[in-house]
Amino acid sequence: MVRAGIALLLAAAALGGARGTGPRPSETCPEPTIVPSYYTTADAVISSESVFVVEIALTCRNGAQNVALYADVNGKQFPVTRGQDVGRYQVSWSMEHKAARSGTYEVKFFDEESYSALRKAQRNNEDVSAIRALFTVSVDHRGAWTGPWVSTEVLAAAIGLLVYYLALSAKGSIQA
Repeated sequence: MVRAGIALLLAAAALGGARGTGPRPSETCPEPTIVPSYYTTADAVISSESVFVVEIALTCRNGAQNVALYADVNGKQFPVTRGQDVGRYQVSWSMEHKAARSGTYEVKFFDEESYSALRKAQRNNEDVSAIRALFTVSVDHRGAWTGPWVSTEVLAAAIGLLVYYLALSAKGSIQA
């Protein structure tokens, strides 16, 4: 009987049923203040896809530190991960180089409540533009450099042929 009680207590603790051991609920963040930074792939020669990474430092008016965030980029949703430091978050995604056109990408961040409203609107084919994001970060992607238009081997061969032609022409005019 004691064994069953201990096993039940251990099972409850493992499942988060014991007081203070379960996952903490997400907090809301009224009037967020953010400091964003981002990175986008600039060189397509050495990578197979364009990568976008957005990092934010988030401060809430109410001091919330456990805010669950989700990001929406062009109608595609991504989870936002919490960093090691308090108030640091990151979201990343990748696209084919051809699909990742240069320009500004609007990354909309949602808390749990607005994200669930967004998903519900998408499921019901409703207008998602009416759902207000918690905040938005603009990411300027200049496009990825795909290398020179003419490879260096072709350019070297063309210059070699031109030098050969000029030398042959000069030799012909000297001998004539």
